[in-house]
Amino acid sequence: MDKRTELMKQAVHLFSLKGFHQTSVQEVAQAVGISKGAFYKHFDSKENLFIEILKQYHEEITMAISNSQHPPGSDHKDVFKEKLAIEIERTLSNQDFFMMVFKDFPLSDSEKLKSLFMELRQSTITLHKTILLDTYGTQIKPFLPDLVMVLEGLMQQYIITSVIEKKHVPISRLVNFITATIDAIVDNLETMEPVLTEARSPAATMAESFELLAEKIKASVPNPDKLLASLDLLKEQVGKQEQEVFLIEALLVYLKQYSSIKNEVAYLENFI
Repeated sequence: MDKRTELMKQAVHLFSLKGFHQTSVQEVAQAVGISKGAFYKHFDSKENLFIEILKQYHEEITMAISNSQHPPGSDHKDVFKEKLAIEIERTLSNQDFFMMVFKDFPLSDSEKLKSLFMELRQSTITLHKTILLDTYGTQIKPFLPDLVMVLEGLMQQYIITSVIEKKHVPISRLVNFITATIDAIVDNLETMEPVLTEARSPAATMAESFELLAEKIKASVPNPDKLLASLDLLKEQVGKQEQEVFLIEALLVYLKQYSSIKNEVAYLENFI
């Protein structure tokens, strides 16, 4: 294990145990067996170390969900349940760290952290929108923000109950309950009106999806120029009256090869 990785591992342990603000750079460095000065060869500050940990956790969860394998014959609901189970299991396995984040950073004074939290939040929303669209189809589009709110609310409250009240929550039973709840809502959408959905045209939604994907590429891909050029070509093709369908499909397949943007590409694909 290299020193940078070891610093992140020990920081997670100390932050979870004592809290972010109560843990010093000196303590993290000592836990790895290096000096405080050597720490700064790997990270500019404790805040930057914390940011890298958050990014890593988020990336690991989204990639695990995106790359999850499913037995032959699995239907959309089976895949939906498996992805929910992965997200819940990963969160509970790092519950001490996530509870520290929840308690220590209710409203961060750091603009850098505020920006990161917003970025990760938007990425999570896009992930959940993609999962819901894959499972229930494009007919739920007008209700997507509401369904995301219900999905995230159910998961968060059960996770908090499990952690704070120390109640055992069987994950298989929980994902079955959440899926049945979303099923019941989707089955009755024709009798409902969207609460959170804004009156926006499909073109505006697609334009926003292109913009979000471009920002994610810049933030997560080391040499983004080639991917950004491919995205620009895709945007150009989608905007044409006479589209080259094979080229659009090829560009989508190419973009989806990159795990860090796979969910954003899948979300965009629903609007093309």
